[in-house]
Amino acid sequence: MGAVSEPSGDHRVHVTGVAKAFGLGGVEAEPLVAARGHQGRIWRVKTRRGWFAVKELLVGLTERDVQVDVVFQSAMLDRGVAAPQPLRTGSGAVLVTVGDLQFRAYTWVDLYEPRRDLDPESIGTLMALLHRDPLPAEPSATDSWYTDPVPAQEWLETSERLAAAGAPFAAEFTASIPGFLSLQEVFRPSSRTQLCHRDLWADNVRLARGGGLCVIDWDNCGAAEPAQEVAMPLVEFCYDDGDRAARLYRAYRRAGGSGRLADPSDFTMVLAQFGHFAITAARQWVEATDETSKARAEAWFREGWEQPLGLPQIECLLHAVRGI
Repeated sequence: MGAVSEPSGDHRVHVTGVAKAFGLGGVEAEPLVAARGHQGRIWRVKTRRGWFAVKELLVGLTERDVQVDVVFQSAMLDRGVAAPQPLRTGSGAVLVTVGDLQFRAYTWVDLYEPRRDLDPESIGTLMALLHRDPLPAEPSATDSWYTDPVPAQEWLETSERLAAAGAPFAAEFTASIPGFLSLQEVFRPSSRTQLCHRDLWADNVRLARGGGLCVIDWDNCGAAEPAQEVAMPLVEFCYDDGDRAARLYRAYRRAGGSGRLADPSDFTMVLAQFGHFAITAARQWVEATDETSKARAEAWFREGWEQPLGLPQIECLLHAVRGI
């Protein structure tokens, strides 16, 4: 995958070209940016056929890259998971290039802003729906982002770069390193993998304005262990609240969820991501050439700094779900 340039030029021209490529009809209103993530920005587009989501990619992909997430997302839609429908061009392509930018398109779903206080039973039932009757994925297809700790040398080198560049969070980054390194002792390899979403944080599990939970941003799906994925919403939506954790996990088990949490190693995928989030945010700050990008990178790092995940939180969650 290669980097795609930041948006430039007339965005309406780009979006109009995308609408034509996907057969969405003529654009009838000024496209608006509805969301901006680490891998792309979402344009809300009104055409003669209705509202659509056009995703402008900030990280380049190939048709082969996106086939897994399209297959998985489509299968989960058929199963009853609420999600945007990925669209294809007349030739069957998922990606289009307009000018020097790359895009995807989806049906539009009106969503509320991210919240961490969503109903835990609803989240548990949703997780079970995602994990039941699994789509197979070989352990060899796992991605190190979700399985491996950041090496100690990378932490130290990045810390030095932040300090030399005068980053406002350089001291906090350095202070976080011992905690990240100590947690590497609980990491374990994935086993019994299947296709999973792998990015079920609050940004991507939202209340739909029409009711119910909607899952978005399937781009990162791939091989993972269901036990390690169910740990993700426990951390995100429960953190150190044992009652909420028990309610979520009980609903997950009752609805047929296949993951079983037993010890801290089941949090490997969450811990791996937290480490990669922190170090990637730091690198993006150092490499940023404008204040907006620097602010976004700092905010990303501070999300984890302000609500860190350590063994006390993990043990609290495990205690809450044992015996369920």
